[in-house]
Amino acid sequence: MKILQVIANAEYGGLPVHTLTLSRCLAARGHEVCLLSLCDGPVLADFEAVGIPTRATPFLELKAQRNIFLAWRAIRYVQRTIDSFQPDIIHSHGPRAHFFTVLAAVSMKRRNQMVASVHGSWRQFSGGHEEEMGAVVSLMKKVQYGGIDRLTASLSQKIVAVCDATRDELIKTLRINGNKIIVVPNGIEDCDLDKNIIEDIRMDFGISETDKVVICVGRIAFHKGSQDLLDAIDIIAGQDQTTYFLVVGEGPMEAELRRRAQDVKFGGRLLVAGRRNDALGIMAASDLVVLPSLSEGLPLTLLEAAMLGKPMVATEVGGVREIVIQDRTGLLVRPHDPKGLANAIQQLLGDKKRRRIMGVAARELWERKYRADLMVSRMEELYGAIAGKKP
Repeated sequence: MKILQVIANAEYGGLPVHTLTLSRCLAARGHEVCLLSLCDGPVLADFEAVGIPTRATPFLELKAQRNIFLAWRAIRYVQRTIDSFQPDIIHSHGPRAHFFTVLAAVSMKRRNQMVASVHGSWRQFSGGHEEEMGAVVSLMKKVQYGGIDRLTASLSQKIVAVCDATRDELIKTLRINGNKIIVVPNGIEDCDLDKNIIEDIRMDFGISETDKVVICVGRIAFHKGSQDLLDAIDIIAGQDQTTYFLVVGEGPMEAELRRRAQDVKFGGRLLVAGRRNDALGIMAASDLVVLPSLSEGLPLTLLEAAMLGKPMVATEVGGVREIVIQDRTGLLVRPHDPKGLANAIQQLLGDKKRRRIMGVAARELWERKYRADLMVSRMEELYGAIAGKKP
């Protein structure tokens, strides 16, 4: 099959990385895949590196959503791409990609080829963004993106929800017909890391074999719970002198985190690594993975942790509870609760056997539900049913 994948953001993040994994695996199975991005960005080079041709609009920025002329040019660009590539399936990811793609496809009488992946409804994400944006702007965003999801659902053949929580949210809050939604969980590929790499990473950060390491991977921002993580570390640092906290990622709160890391009370045990290409290796070198987000869909960070057999502490938001099963693969805490977060981290840091058992359970969960090949096979079946072709 010929499959056109459409994204709106080509910066590094969960959605583009998911699309990269899906596209690479589909191409490996003999499908012809092309990526269309509605913005330029560094992740496009990763698609090209694995043989996925890319096309990017040279003019579309966020302001196109408020500029009718630019929006029309974006729709025309999508139309030209569809016309030249002639795909069997047009698969969009994220609200902005949905908006421009579905309008282009419908105008070309290709709505029967449209698949749209919802990686998390705005209502799932509003828990953190509302405090950043304010109640009025957040409400406007809910109306805007909720409207896009409704429009997309009405004009597409199928809506793909990345987890049960997202499906339930679309049905409950947007009244989208459940028969039009199929759940295809995100999946990631296995990664067998050499033990020497893990030892080298610890050595690079000045961490000994006996020290414990807690890692948080993701955007350093308020809605990702970065402030709560910092407050939890503050609590733990006064009681534990042998645990290192590694924060991998970048974002608007990175400078503040780096400044606080210089505080004498942390004793050099809070390390802000920025964006790294070896984040998986760093995670493998850790004892515990933490994700304190105020809002999520189905975070790839936790899928990576499960694949690596790492116990997890995370907030019970969105699809997180589908990966972090309480007292089995990790511990869940309420969002915006630094004391609860600190307590959960300390519980697991103090019980090596419990961490090991949880890690084994997490790996088993990944093998059963979140492998990349499972995701790709389910998507192949969906594409085949829509295009009338066998995978």
